[in-house]
Amino acid sequence: MTTQPFDVLTATAVDLQLLLQQGKLTSVQIVEIYRQHIEKYNAKLHAIISISSNLRTIAADLDHERAEGRVRGPLHGIPIIVKDAFNTVRSLGLPTTVGSLALVESQIPKNATIIDALVQQGLIILGKTNLTEFCGFKGTGGWSAVGGMCQSPYIPGGFIPGEKRRGETAPGGSSTGSAMGVAAGFSPISLGTETSGSLTSPASRAALYALKLTNGSVNMEGAWQVAASFDTAGGMAKSALDLALLSNVLLRQKEPNRLSLVEALQEGWEGISVGFVDIELWRLPLDARGHVPGYNEQSARDYDDVMNLLRTSGAHVVHPVYITPPEKWLVEGGTDVDDLMDDIMRSQARAGCEYYLGTLDDPKITSLQDIIDFNNAHPEKEFDEVFCPNQNALIKAQIMSMSREDTEKNLNICKQWAAVDGVDKVIKEHGIDVIVAPCDSFFAGVGVAAQYPLASIPFSYVESSGRPYGLHVIAKANEEDKIIKFMGAWEKTIAPRRIPDLDAL
Repeated sequence: MTTQPFDVLTATAVDLQLLLQQGKLTSVQIVEIYRQHIEKYNAKLHAIISISSNLRTIAADLDHERAEGRVRGPLHGIPIIVKDAFNTVRSLGLPTTVGSLALVESQIPKNATIIDALVQQGLIILGKTNLTEFCGFKGTGGWSAVGGMCQSPYIPGGFIPGEKRRGETAPGGSSTGSAMGVAAGFSPISLGTETSGSLTSPASRAALYALKLTNGSVNMEGAWQVAASFDTAGGMAKSALDLALLSNVLLRQKEPNRLSLVEALQEGWEGISVGFVDIELWRLPLDARGHVPGYNEQSARDYDDVMNLLRTSGAHVVHPVYITPPEKWLVEGGTDVDDLMDDIMRSQARAGCEYYLGTLDDPKITSLQDIIDFNNAHPEKEFDEVFCPNQNALIKAQIMSMSREDTEKNLNICKQWAAVDGVDKVIKEHGIDVIVAPCDSFFAGVGVAAQYPLASIPFSYVESSGRPYGLHVIAKANEEDKIIKFMGAWEKTIAPRRIPDLDAL
């Protein structure tokens, strides 16, 4: 058996860049190693929808540039996998489907702006990742008609049909393949989108570092968006440094002179103040996760232990800090703010869909109704008895509407809950930099409603199943540097993330 020059399960982008700089490896060799690894294991994991047909040519061109002394940036020649919700042109050798067979033959006139930013920095778009179809609006989390059911590399046997949406074997969604692909060693880094937990939830279940960027800080042109008011993008990685480098690329689309997030990284806790929410207040209800024997006790113990570890390591820790859970913040008519956010998303989904379809050169599919009709005409392909028995979410989006005035009013209510009376108040009251909460919760909604940067970080593993579970970290708008600073210290403090056993799947 030939020994590979690096371990795909542990190698970071920075590790690979060092090998490239030392002349020990070429980008052509790197992408070939990843391609072979994907071919070996993707049939079980369904994390990758497509691999670039021009992979070797693109890598060779970047190797040639390096040989001539032209290096575009710190991620030059590094592969990345991206959620199949970003438009990619024919020259990249990748179709764009958003997981739907209705869009398989779509003609893409230009790259998504984010894809152009990656290419300009010399990244290699290795492949497109599986996702919850239409970014969460059709099927089980992690399932799409094009890609099938994405599985966690940490769960032998995979998703159990009938599992709760946040249950032990569920991989999370909708950026499922972006998370599971990195965890499985299909790429060192990945790109996803987030509406409400779409990025951070699967990353948490893959023991990754992920960062949803401040809403409006990245250009989402050419990407499928569920709700323009909430959708944004972000990266996933095995290390804080890789994530900082990738986030720089995304953020500098709009702000080229923005200070590098790498500058925020530090190994110790000096000068870092953090608040932890009450884990018991934020636990998922049983109808969302099911009963896992011993999990509540274990997670509470882990939570207390890590707070004590941070204190002894030099961090200023405040516990508990209070933000009202979404189901307890009631609004006019007796509904809660969680339902209000869902209404906003549904009301914007049709417009988002049709705006996206308008960017394509494809006369066959021009509206959400066309997609619904296509699914009805191809039930044997677009529905699945276990993973996608219906398209109710798309139908609801087709008929849901909300006036501009009501949308503005409701968004302000959401901001009042999550930002003004939530994150802003807590940070000011306690003099802290960031707030930490369990990812096994509905805390992602705080990041959605506030439109603030939200991260997930590796934390622990359920003793009974081996499933990773992470922590959320949130800061105020455009304060990604404070989150990255926290991540750098965190990575040096906790145990290394576990590596999945792919041969046990």
